[in-house]
Amino acid sequence: MNSPKSVQGNLIRYTVYIVGYLMVIGAKELCANSSPLHIWDIILFTIVTIMTLLLFVYRFKREQRYFERVNKVNLLDNIKVTLFLSFLVFFLRGLISYLQVIHYLNSYTFQLTYAKHESVSMFWFLILSQGLVLPFLQVFLAEGFMFNYLFRDNVGSVAIFGIVFSGLVFSFLNFQLNAPIFLLDMIWGMIFAWAYLYSQNIIMPLYLAMLNGILMVMLI
Repeated sequence: MNSPKSVQGNLIRYTVYIVGYLMVIGAKELCANSSPLHIWDIILFTIVTIMTLLLFVYRFKREQRYFERVNKVNLLDNIKVTLFLSFLVFFLRGLISYLQVIHYLNSYTFQLTYAKHESVSMFWFLILSQGLVLPFLQVFLAEGFMFNYLFRDNVGSVAIFGIVFSGLVFSFLNFQLNAPIFLLDMIWGMIFAWAYLYSQNIIMPLYLAMLNGILMVMLI
C-alpha cells in the first residue's frame, strides 16, 4: 500500500491530495471574495495551506526512495536551459497578457474576482495564493505524484504520453472553462512536465510554475 506500485494505495493517496488541494482552493476563494480581507479567513487559509504543503512535501520525499534518479539537474547545473525556460515563461506570459488586453483572450477567474475587490491587500494575497501556493501544489499533483504513480517506465513513448496527460491534469486543476485558456494552461503543464523529466528534479518545474504564477498576478 505504501509503494507507488500499489494501484489501490496510489488511488487513495491521490484522492487525499486532491481533497487537500480543493480545501486550499476553497479557503482561497473565501478570502478572495471578501472585501476587505477578513483576518479569520486569512488564518483559515494559512492553516489549511501549511497542512497541505507539509503533506505534499512529506509524501513526495518518502516516495522518492522507490526511484533511482539519474542525471539529476539542479537549477544552476545547466544555466542555459534554466535561462531559456525562464525567458520562455516571461515571453508567453507577456503574450497572453497582451492578448487579454486586446480582448482576444478571456480573463482568468481570479482576475475577474480582483476587478470586483481591487485593493493593495488583495493584490498581495493573490501573489501569495495564486502566484505561489497554487502553482506549488499543482506541480506536485500534475507532475510529481502523477509521474510517480502512472508513468514510471523509462520509455520515450511513456514520457511523451505522460507530458501530454500531465498538461491536461494541470489545466483541469485551474478550473478554467474557457477553451483557449484551458488549452494554454495545458501547454503550461506540458512545459513544466518536460522540465521535470529533463531535470529529474521537482525544483525545476516548481520554480517555473511559481515564476509564471507571480507574473500572471503582476500583469493583472
